[in-house]
Amino acid sequence: MRKPFFARLIFLSVLDLLFGWFSWLVSVFVFTYLFVLDYSIIHAVNNRVWVIFLANIVFFAICGVYKSLWEHPGIGTMLRITTAVACSSFSVYVSLRLLLGYWVNPGLGVMAFYFMLTLVLVPRIYKRVFGVLFQYSRRFSKNKKAERETIRTLIVGAGDSASTLLLHPSQQGSRPRKFLGVVDNDTRKHGYSLHGVRVLGGDSKIPQLVRDLDIHEILVAIPSMTNEDLRRIVRLTPINRCKVRLLTGLSSDKASEMMRDINISDLLGRPEAAPSTGEIKAWLSKKTALVTGGGGSIGSEICRQLIQADIEKVIIYDISENNAYNLKEELIIKFNQAGRYKTAVRIGSVQDEARLNEVFEEFKPSVVFHAAAYKHVPLMEECPRLAIDNNVIGTYLTAKAAIRFGVERFVMISTDKAVNPTNVMGASKRIAELVTLGMNGATTEFVCVRFGNVLDSNGSVIPKFRRQIEAGGPVTVTHPEIIRYFMTITEASRLVLEAGAMAAGGEIFILDMGEQVKIVDLAENLIRMAGLTPKVDIQIEFTGLRPGEKLYEELLLNEEGLAKTDNKKIFVVKPRVCEKFDELVGKIETGEIGGVYEFIKHFVPEYVSDVEYE
Repeated sequence: MRKPFFARLIFLSVLDLLFGWFSWLVSVFVFTYLFVLDYSIIHAVNNRVWVIFLANIVFFAICGVYKSLWEHPGIGTMLRITTAVACSSFSVYVSLRLLLGYWVNPGLGVMAFYFMLTLVLVPRIYKRVFGVLFQYSRRFSKNKKAERETIRTLIVGAGDSASTLLLHPSQQGSRPRKFLGVVDNDTRKHGYSLHGVRVLGGDSKIPQLVRDLDIHEILVAIPSMTNEDLRRIVRLTPINRCKVRLLTGLSSDKASEMMRDINISDLLGRPEAAPSTGEIKAWLSKKTALVTGGGGSIGSEICRQLIQADIEKVIIYDISENNAYNLKEELIIKFNQAGRYKTAVRIGSVQDEARLNEVFEEFKPSVVFHAAAYKHVPLMEECPRLAIDNNVIGTYLTAKAAIRFGVERFVMISTDKAVNPTNVMGASKRIAELVTLGMNGATTEFVCVRFGNVLDSNGSVIPKFRRQIEAGGPVTVTHPEIIRYFMTITEASRLVLEAGAMAAGGEIFILDMGEQVKIVDLAENLIRMAGLTPKVDIQIEFTGLRPGEKLYEELLLNEEGLAKTDNKKIFVVKPRVCEKFDELVGKIETGEIGGVYEFIKHFVPEYVSDVEYE
C-alpha cells in the first residue's frame, strides 16, 4: 500500500529539483540578455546547482510540502509551497552573493521565485484547475442553453391575473420565462410597469412586438376574455413565430393547470356553459340507462358522463363492435371498477326489433338516450332509403321497445338540420322527431334535444381540415359564406343530460349554440394553430355547396314558440302533435313507405330538395 506513496514522493522530489534548477537558468538567461548583459551570473548559477538542489530538499521537507494530499490542494497547501519556494529562492540568492562577492539585482531572485512557484504548482493543482475550468465551461454552456430555452413571453392584460403570475415564479411553468412586456387596451396603464415589466401599449401592437422582441409565447392573462376578443388576439399573432396560451385561473399551485394551449373550442362564438350536475345526479341515481349509438361521438361522451352521475348501469348499444369495445376499454382505464362493472356492451342495430327486445328485456333500462343515426349529409343524399330505414324506422322500433319494457324517459338526439330541411338526412331526423313526440304517453316520456354541429365528432369538418393541413393543403371549404353552429362534444352531451333531467314529455329542447361561425374562419384558425399562415403556407379552396347543403342552419321552425328554462343555455318548445302521426306509424309498421322523396315531402312539407321526383 506504501509503494504508490513512495513512488509519487520520489517523482515529485525529482521534479521539484529540476524545476528549481530550470527556473534559475531561465531567470538568469532572461535577466542577463534583457537587462544586465553579465554572463558571469550564468556560470555562477551552474556552479551552485548543488545549492539549488539542497535548498529545495531542505525547505520543502521543513514546510511539509510532501505530506499534503496534492490531489486535493487547499489554502494550507498553497501557503506551504509558497513558503518553501521563497526560502529556497532566497538561499540561492545569498549563495550567489557569497560566490560573486556582490549582490546581484534583486529582480533576478524575484523572477526565479515566480518561475519556480509556477512550475512547482502545476503538477499539484492541474487537476483542480482543469476541473474548475470544466465546471465553469459547463455552467457557461448551460447558461447559454438555458438562455436559448428561456420562453420570451408577452402578457396580454395588466390586471390581477398578470400581477399574481409575475409575483409567483412557481406558477410560471417548469421552463424559465423572461417577461418582455405587457399589452393592455386601457390607455391609462400605458408607459407604467407591472412588477418591473413595462406596459408597452394596446393589443394592436402585438405583431410589431412579436417581431421586435422575438417573442416565443403570448400569454393571455384575462380569464374573462370573450371568444371574440380571443379570436382577434389569434388573428393579430404571427403564430408561425410564437404561440398563444391562456391563463385559466389562479387557484392551483401547478402551472400546468393554470396555463394551457388554445383549442378550437376557445375560438367559437360562445363561451362553454358551466356544468350543473346536481339535477342530473338526482334524476339518474341508481338507474339503468341504455345509449343507442353508444360508441359514436355523442353517444360515447354521454356514457362517460353517465358513469359520473352515480348511475347503476350504462348499456352501450352500437352496431359497430370496434367503437363499443374501444369505449368499454377506455372507461375501464378512466373509471377503474366503475368502468368495468357499471357498463355493459351489446352489439346490435336499431333496425333489428328482435335484438332490441332482447337487450331491453335483459337490462330493463329506466332511461334511453337515442343517439344512433346516420348523420353524413352527402352520403345520405346518395343513399336516401338507408336514412329512412335507420333514422326513422330505427327510432320508431327503439321507442316501441321503450314503451313495451316500461322505460321512464326516452331522449332522442336531433339536429338543427331537421329545421326546414334541404337534405334527406335532415328530413329523416325531422320525421324521427315527429315519431318520438307522437309516442309520448302516460308510461314513457318522450323528448327531443336539438342542436348544431359538434366539434371533433365523427364526420365533423374539423378532423378533415386537420388531415388536409397535415398533408400540406389545400384546405377545402364549400362556400366562402357558409356558416354553422358549433358546440363541444362535452358540453353538448352535458346539456342533453340536463335537458333530459328537466323533461316532462312531449318537448323539444333546443340548446343555445351562440353565434354561427363562418367555416372559412374556422379553417383559418386551425391553420394558425398549426403554426402556419393561411393563404401563404396553406391555401384555402372553395369547392361549391354539396347536394342538400345550406349556407346556414336554423334551430327553430316558424310555428314553434321558444320558452326559457331554468338553464339559460337550454330552451324548450312544446310543439303540436303531428296530425298525420297515425298514418306515419301505419306506413312504418306495414313497410309501405313507397318512394323516399314522396314519403318525406308528405310528412315534412317544408322539405325542399334539388332532386326531382314524381
